[in-house]
Amino acid sequence: MKRRVLLTLSPFMRRAAFLALALLLFTAAGSAATVRGRLDRVLPNGAKTPASGVKVTIYNKAIGRSSPSYAGPDGMYSLFNLPAGSYYLEVWISPDPRIRPTVYPITVVEPYTDIPPIVVP
Repeated sequence: MKRRVLLTLSPFMRRAAFLALALLLFTAAGSAATVRGRLDRVLPNGAKTPASGVKVTIYNKAIGRSSPSYAGPDGMYSLFNLPAGSYYLEVWISPDPRIRPTVYPITVVEPYTDIPPIVVP
């Protein structure tokens, strides 16, 4: 005859186990990185100006292409919730999707990956 052994936890131990599990789930869900950078244009006089409105994505074979981000009036862009890893930063100079983007290899780390300023045509 087999005997069953029931494991009973005190209320304190149940709360501690619940909090540990919640902390583990919260930490796993929060492990994503942000990629941020700036796009500039060079004027005929040699001065730099922000390249606002330019589309930026990142790509790798495992996750595909990210949702696009567009450089703001200050030329800054951000891409959110990316797993750490190796990617290609894609800068879409032309709005025509048949024209391929300019591609830069990058490594994404948590919590932020800052890309040096990029000069676009």
